[in-house]
This record gives sequence, C-alpha cells and structure tokens, in this order.
Amino acid sequence: MTTTNSQSSKRRLRLRVAAKLLLYVGFAGIIYVFISAIRSGPGTVPDVPGLHVDLSQIGPGQLEIVNWQSRPVLIYRRTDADIVSLRTPDARLLDAASLNSDQPENFANDFRAQLPDWFVAIAVGTGKGCVVELLTESAETFQQQPWTGGFKESCGEDRYDLSGRVYQAQYATRNLAVPTYTIADNTLILGRSQ
Repeated sequence: MTTTNSQSSKRRLRLRVAAKLLLYVGFAGIIYVFISAIRSGPGTVPDVPGLHVDLSQIGPGQLEIVNWQSRPVLIYRRTDADIVSLRTPDARLLDAASLNSDQPENFANDFRAQLPDWFVAIAVGTGKGCVVELLTESAETFQQQPWTGGFKESCGEDRYDLSGRVYQAQYATRNLAVPTYTIADNTLILGRSQ
C-alpha cells in the first residue's frame, strides 16, 4: 500500500509541475505578445509592396479591374461628361461629402481621387460584399432621375456614383473604399501615398 501511495504522490507531483510549467509558458507568451504590441508603433509596420499599373492603355469611359492584396481594385478613367456630372450636387447621395468614408484623407473631394479623371476603389460593394461593375449612362431612371452612370453590385441592386458614393434608400450605407495610391507618369502605384 505504501508503494501505491508513493506512486500516486509522485504522479500528483509530476502533474502539478507540468501544470505550473504550462501556466508559466502561457503567461510568458502573453507577456511577449503584449510587449511586441507596445513596441511596434505605426512607424515599424513594413510597407506593403505596391502594385504598378500602366494607365496608358485605359481610355476615357473604360474600366479595368486588377487584383491587389487578394482584393479586386477597379480603375476607371472618367470622361469629361463624368467629371462635369460629379461637380453637380446630387441630393440622392447618402454621404456626398465622403465624411464617413474609407479613403485617404486628401481624397475627400467630389472625385474621391488624386486626379479628377481617374477613380480607383476596392471593387467590393458595401452592401452584400459582391464585386461591383460599371453601369454606364442610360435612359433608365434611378430614384426618379436619369441614370448618369456609376457602379452597381453584381449580386444586388445597390448603386454608387462614379466617385463610389452610395445612394440613399439602399441596403448599402457606406461609400466604396478607396485605397492608398499615387499616380505619376501614367502609372498607378497602389499602396503608396503621394
């Protein structure tokens, strides 16, 4: 009987040592993550490599979709008529001033862009999360006014203007997200600011 008690005591001692060891390892892991989070500031995050896109082959009124960081990104070259249309206030827009939008700070303008003739956005709708497609100007009416062109979610009816601003009275309530980018020498560089 003494042998059984002795074995049982040894086993309990081993279990307690193993449990304490696991507790110390888990605690050390938590401390490591916490310290790493504190030490990594905004300046220590490495830059994501930018994607270079040649814009010279995209004509006015044309749309190109590229894949960047596993997301579709739309690049639309606006026509002169598109630019005039975007300068005209549209009361149907939910967030016309882009105050509640995901975009670079310096893009909070009517065009939501670095240059008026180029619109770049994540090509995923904010309603159902489907890819958006270009819906050109047509005689069709939308919310009692002529459709002047814009974007539409491929799996639903949510629409956005040619600056990716969402219209009122729809499932989607946010404008299309605009990534950080810069345009120089007919090249779009996604992931890099001006």
